[in-house]
Amino acid sequence: MALVLTNSLSKKKEPFVPLHSPMVKMYVCGPTVYNFVHIGNARVFVFYDVVERYLKYIGYQVERVMNFTDVDDKIIIKATEEKTDSHTVSERYIEAFLTDMISLGVTPPKVAPKVTDHIPEIIKLIEGLIANSSAYVAKDGEVFFSIRNFKTYGKLSGKNIDDLISGARVQPDEKKKDPLDFSLWKPQKFPTEPGWDSPWGKGRPGWHIECSAMSMKYLGESFDIHGGGMDLIHPHHENEIAQSEAFTNKPFAKYWIHSNMLTFNAEKMSKSIGNIMLTRDFIKKYSAELLRFFLLSGHYRSTIDYSEQHIRDVQSALHRFYTALHKAEITIQMPKVLALKPSPEEEKVTQFGKTFQGRWKEAMDEDLNTAKVIGLVFEYVRLLNAYIDKKGFKPTSLTQEICQDFVTSFKSLSEILNILGESPSVFLLGLKQSVLDDRGIKKEDLVQKIKLRTEARTQKNFALSDTIRNELLSQGIELRDFTDGTDWDIVFKS
Repeated sequence: MALVLTNSLSKKKEPFVPLHSPMVKMYVCGPTVYNFVHIGNARVFVFYDVVERYLKYIGYQVERVMNFTDVDDKIIIKATEEKTDSHTVSERYIEAFLTDMISLGVTPPKVAPKVTDHIPEIIKLIEGLIANSSAYVAKDGEVFFSIRNFKTYGKLSGKNIDDLISGARVQPDEKKKDPLDFSLWKPQKFPTEPGWDSPWGKGRPGWHIECSAMSMKYLGESFDIHGGGMDLIHPHHENEIAQSEAFTNKPFAKYWIHSNMLTFNAEKMSKSIGNIMLTRDFIKKYSAELLRFFLLSGHYRSTIDYSEQHIRDVQSALHRFYTALHKAEITIQMPKVLALKPSPEEEKVTQFGKTFQGRWKEAMDEDLNTAKVIGLVFEYVRLLNAYIDKKGFKPTSLTQEICQDFVTSFKSLSEILNILGESPSVFLLGLKQSVLDDRGIKKEDLVQKIKLRTEARTQKNFALSDTIRNELLSQGIELRDFTDGTDWDIVFKS
C-alpha cells in the first residue's frame, strides 16, 4: 500500500506523489516568538517530525523548512512590557523554542529562516504583486492584497467571499478597497517600532507575506507539502495561497496537511485564555517521552484533550510497554528448554510479531494514523505478557526468537515515532520517581516502610506486614516479594 494523505485543499484523501520524487519539499509554519511554546503548539512540531521520519523511512529525501516569525505586534507589545527591544525578545524565545524541541526529540529543520533576515525577498514579492494589480498602496504607505482579483480565493477553507464580508467579525477599513483585503506591508507607527526602508516608506511585513517569501526562496515556487495547525487554514494559509499564486501563476503547495488542536479539559488551549501547559513545564513534571506519546496517541486530524486522567492513562500505557520490553530483555537471557511444538501463546505472539511491522506501516500509509499504530503496540504487548506471565512459564527454544523479535520491532518503530526507544530500566525508574512525586510520596519514606514490613515478616508479625502492604496499595504502590527481598511498582487506577 502506498502512502495516502488527507489534503485540505481537495478535502479528500489522495495518494502521495511528490513533484520531483524521491525529493520531498515541505514547509511548516513555525512559531511567533514572544513566549514559551505550550504543548498545544508542540503537537504541530512533533507531528511533522514524524512525517519527515516516516517519509525518509519509506525511501524519500526530505527538505523541511520551518520559519520563525520574529517581528509581530505581540512581540512589540512584549518588548514594551519588558522595557526592551523586539530583537532581544524574539532571540530569547527562539533559543527557548529550540531547546524545547531538542528535549522533545524533534529533528531540526534543514532551514529555519527568520522574517527579519528576509526583508528584501518580501519587498520583491510585494513589488511583483503591485505590478500585476494583485495589490495596491494606500495613502499612508500600507500595502494591501486585493482578494477580488484572485478569483479562486477561499478554495482551501471553502469559505465564500460574500459570506465572509457579511460576517460580524469583519471590520471595514477606510484604506481598503474591500473589507477582506489583507495587509502585505505595514507602515511604522512609532520610531521605536521595528522598521525597514521600502518603496512605500519605512515599515514591516504583514504576517501572511512572510511565509510565501521564505517558502519560495528555499523550496521553489511550487513544492510538495505545506503544513501547520488547523487554526491556520483561514486566513493565514488561504492568504498564502492567494498571494503566492497571484505572483507566480503556478500552484503553490500540492498537499496541505493540517493537524488539529489540543484542548484543555475539553476547552480550547490558548495563551490568551491562560489554560495552557508549557512544554518545558510538562517535561520537567513528567518526561519528554510521555509528552510525545500523548501527542501521538490520537490521529493528527482529531483533537486531543489534556486532562489529569488522560495523562495517568498515558503513564499507565508507557509503564505497560516498557515493562514488557524489560521482561523481554530479561527473558532473552534466561536458560531455555527444548520445546517439541509451540504452545498456543507462542503461536499467537509469533504470528503477530511476523505481521507487526507490515501492519503498523499499513496504518502509517493510511493517512499517518499514529493512533492505530499505538493500538497495535497495545495488542503486541498483551500477547507477549500472556505468553511470559503464564503460570509455570519456562522459556523454550522459541522464546529468544519471540522476545528478540519483540525488542527489534519496537526499536524499528521508535525510529519513526521516537518513542519506546529508551532503556526500559532507566525509563521505568524515572517514571516511578515521577509518579511518587505526583502523589506526594517521598521515596525515603517508602523505603523505610518496606524495611519495617520486612522486619515484621521476619518476626512473623503478619498482621503488621499486611497492614503496611494494604496501606501502600491504597496509595498505588504494589509490593512484590522475592526470595532475595521485596521490590515495589506503581499501580495506575482509572
